[in-house]
Amino acid sequence: MTAVETEPATSGTRPRRLRGRLPTLLAAGLFFFGPALAFALGDRAVEIENRRLPEFPSLSEGWDLIPKAESWAVAHLPLRQYAIRGNAALSEGVFGQLPSYNTGRKPTYPRAIEGRNGWLYFGDDVIEACGPRWSIAETLERTRRLAEIVRRSGRRFVLTVAPDKTTAYPDELPERFLGQGCLQRRKKEFWAALEAARPPGYMDLRGPLQRLRVETGAPTYWRTDSHWNERSCGLYGTTLAQTLDPRLARGTSLVKVGQEPRVGDLGPMLGTPREEIIDRWSLVRQGVRRTKQDDTQLPTSFSTANASSGAPLYEPRTLLVGDSFTRNSLPWITPYFADLTYLRSDAPAKAGPGYVAEKVAGSETVVFEMVERYFVGGHGEMLDDATLAAIEKALR
Repeated sequence: MTAVETEPATSGTRPRRLRGRLPTLLAAGLFFFGPALAFALGDRAVEIENRRLPEFPSLSEGWDLIPKAESWAVAHLPLRQYAIRGNAALSEGVFGQLPSYNTGRKPTYPRAIEGRNGWLYFGDDVIEACGPRWSIAETLERTRRLAEIVRRSGRRFVLTVAPDKTTAYPDELPERFLGQGCLQRRKKEFWAALEAARPPGYMDLRGPLQRLRVETGAPTYWRTDSHWNERSCGLYGTTLAQTLDPRLARGTSLVKVGQEPRVGDLGPMLGTPREEIIDRWSLVRQGVRRTKQDDTQLPTSFSTANASSGAPLYEPRTLLVGDSFTRNSLPWITPYFADLTYLRSDAPAKAGPGYVAEKVAGSETVVFEMVERYFVGGHGEMLDDATLAAIEKALR
């Protein structure tokens, strides 16, 4: 009797147990095989951070290959952007704050910092300040060496620093955040050291940006992005032109052309894209027209040439070396030049020191821009020993 009653109960339990486990099995299958299925269907990793996707490391890197290969695999994982957004929504809903991500250098520093009034900040400002490669004195000394190498060859050299957003708008930072102390100390040390050093050819941008903010009452950086806005791009171009030749201001105007929504680069780092309404600005230079552009070496470099029947142009062949601040500002810079080549500041790592030295040797004026965080953290491929040696050799 007992055996007869037990058999139906056992067989009836199996379907119920299977039904109960089915969501778990489906979730596990999606977790383990979802990315592979997405890849097979054509999904590919996208750049959701303020940097390019890493390349697969070389086998010659020894034991360093293992952590670098792991970082490469994580960065190229299909559907990664949706996982980050889901994690951000879960963290904010459960804990009331956005998540922190492992950066590889300082595992507890966030990729982006949530400030006041909808302002976001780039976490690398903190990472560079709290884990510097070189001292500020050494970074400035390397910058001086670069300037002297170029100037000794008879070429003109201009140096400028793009201020961090954390420097331009410290009042919108949160009251407390990880790395706050070392960020403030290193920034204060850097600006004091820069003023004392007075590097050859230095062009100040921090002062003009501060004056623009006071005069207009409008932001000079985007709230949801790590960079300055279009009005400040125009200010960068104007300041550079006036530094090279004040006559370039003739026949030139900066015109507001409207507004539109824009998603900044910091929200996606947190998995929660943020949109803001931005002002659009256009640089007008009477009679200037592009006559040539060579894009064959993009994204590392490109060259452009202009002619003019009105506004004057800067005639010496110019090499403009810069990071994303310069890259974003090119539409407000290139119309001032008769012959301009733009070179990414990480070109020594991408194309080699010899490639950079060749570009410098082919120019008559060299403009070097680097963002403040890299001066603070000693992170500049243009200032590495191999790059400086290659440039010096090419200019002898």
